[in-house]
Amino acid sequence: MSVTARAIPKSVSIHSGRVWVTLEDQRVIGLPLAAFPWLENATPEHQQHYRANPISIYWPDLEDGIDMEYFTGEWPLPADVEG
Repeated sequence: MSVTARAIPKSVSIHSGRVWVTLEDQRVIGLPLAAFPWLENATPEHQQHYRANPISIYWPDLEDGIDMEYFTGEWPLPADVEG
């Protein structure tokens, strides 16, 4: 998928056991937080400090991120955490 055709993340929130991304087109996509233990175990302050771009959402304090292909379904999550 080209960068120009990508779903652009507008905001991120973490609640109800999921990572929620609101896209510029107003779609909201959630992934199980358990798929990202480094984020699940982070403090709320660290969870709220992220940088979003068309490629990924990155948490600089945690030195890790989630590629947008997981949110758009282009890349599957491991079978034991899908949901």
